[in-house]
Amino acid sequence: MRPASDSPPAPAAAHGGLRAVLDALLAAHARGETPALAVVAACSGPTYRKPGALALFDAAGLAAGALSGGCLEEELAHAARAALGAGRAVRHAVDTGSADDLLFGTGSGCGGRMDVLLLPLPPQAPLAAALRALRESATPLRIALRADGGGTARMDHGPTWHWPAAVDGDAGTRADAHFAIAPPPRLLALGAGPETPALLQFLQRLGWIVEVQEHRARWAGYAAGADALHDARPGTLPGAGTARCRAAVVMTHRFDGDLAHLAALAATAVPYVGLLGPTTRRDALLAALDAGAAAALRPRLRAPVGLHLGGEGPEAIALAIAAGLTAHLNGRTDA
Repeated sequence: MRPASDSPPAPAAAHGGLRAVLDALLAAHARGETPALAVVAACSGPTYRKPGALALFDAAGLAAGALSGGCLEEELAHAARAALGAGRAVRHAVDTGSADDLLFGTGSGCGGRMDVLLLPLPPQAPLAAALRALRESATPLRIALRADGGGTARMDHGPTWHWPAAVDGDAGTRADAHFAIAPPPRLLALGAGPETPALLQFLQRLGWIVEVQEHRARWAGYAAGADALHDARPGTLPGAGTARCRAAVVMTHRFDGDLAHLAALAATAVPYVGLLGPTTRRDALLAALDAGAAAALRPRLRAPVGLHLGGEGPEAIALAIAAGLTAHLNGRTDA
């Protein structure tokens, strides 16, 4: 495996999701900085995000993530600066259902309450180590936050991290919070083509980690923005990377290359296998496979891959694939 590019990663977008938060945290630690992690510990009524949602703040304000549609971030930025200044966690409650909030607060009128814990996270913090591990994990990070601000985080069949109580304000009436944070979804794109640059941009903005396997030099350039680029011929899958994938898309634009990749994927547990191309090509590929491999693939195969959105050209194809993967990730039908 080789990095897709030697250039430094671009700053995470402020409105990004979990992946943007994890990337921004890594970047801050690489610069020797200590940001504040905002964690939704509890909520009631209608709220923009639910327990376990994350955002990252630094001295300048919001660095990555979103806990509201934009109405709460300035208030949370003030609380984050207080936490960073004090060097300890601060619990901050936002009630958008009160009359005072309509007149003097956020004015959102959403009608919900959200309890947010703001935790300074230096590079050596146990929770920082747990979040770094989450980025490369295939299993969720399970977090328990105590009422006094202490907590634990653990991986299934993996390590456990502990941190002590450190919270300002009256935490005695707050209940313990238990939630799990799923790792960023990971896609393996087998092959590259004109639709690859747009597909990478769409999926990475949606929080996916995207690896591309392409051995042909003239096509590998399309994958320059991938999180990792594997130089291997069709039929050979990256071992550890494949095991962590939520989805794989076969897209070499060659019958023999796609056939080799489908045969290899049949022996894996990747739950979503997308195939680029029309139904007649799909049927020909399935017919050319060993009967056992075809039977193993059929329940997982999405072919043609993506939602039927209409439109032509590489960008329209990339959007259809990204929409289908998003639907799959959220338990929606992507037929």
